[in-house]
Amino acid sequence: MNGSGLKRAQTALALLVLVIGTATCRDAPSPTASLDRPSFIINGQPTGENSFSNVGALLFDFDGNGIITGDDALCSGSLIAPTVFLTAAHCVSFFPADAQLYVSFDANLFASGLQVIAATAFHFDPGFGHDLGDLHDVAVVLLPAGSTTNIQPLRLPRAGLLDDLTAHNGLKGQIFLNVGYGVDATLRGKPHYTFDGVRKVSQSPFQALELFWLWLNMNSHATGLGGDCFGDSGSPKFFDGNTELIVATVTTGDAVCRATSKDYRLDTSTARTFLGQFVTLP
Repeated sequence: MNGSGLKRAQTALALLVLVIGTATCRDAPSPTASLDRPSFIINGQPTGENSFSNVGALLFDFDGNGIITGDDALCSGSLIAPTVFLTAAHCVSFFPADAQLYVSFDANLFASGLQVIAATAFHFDPGFGHDLGDLHDVAVVLLPAGSTTNIQPLRLPRAGLLDDLTAHNGLKGQIFLNVGYGVDATLRGKPHYTFDGVRKVSQSPFQALELFWLWLNMNSHATGLGGDCFGDSGSPKFFDGNTELIVATVTTGDAVCRATSKDYRLDTSTARTFLGQFVTLP
């Protein structure tokens, strides 16, 4: 998000600080946001229209003047069934149940003729925010039948996939792909962020696996790669080399997008119990 859109979302999402603590949700931008072009930390490359076309942006009409540009962008997410858009619970939990949300799969939210889909409903895990160990940070936005006909949904992981891999040292050295519409952040000094509404992809290496969390290293000094930042909440994490399978979604990380990404696993019983109400699980 950019300018006034960032500030409106920050106000609306202020309650998230109470839930996450000192970690900063990936869609809660800093009040020091600047339009100055920074040294990039996420090192993202534009996906273009044809790559990652099943990754989209979640939008809300903050000004009540219609969804016109990316100024109304809130979070990122991905299509996991023809009518089911996956995102993070903290992206939608503060909205009233009748709030009208929108989804766009356009690669550039500021290009002319932005195409948006009006959601029919949204739901988030009712356990969200009650347990910091397992935040239940998963939500779905439901879309009208026939609205995503030309988009191939992503696949969800089987139960315990990441546990099985790490048990056989299968995650050591693994590179993950980050895809979303989040801001770019400065590499050092006082934090500054820029937002151009362009869907980008970056890479981050595996750092650690916890019961409900996948940690990725986005310290570019150490890795030479990138990561995610504010606005990427709810966006998918892929194994490098497998862009059809989503294994986690962005929840949070360090406060200035320079070190770590903390992502909510989708292969756990918690995530599967919620998602199984809306999609067929592997």
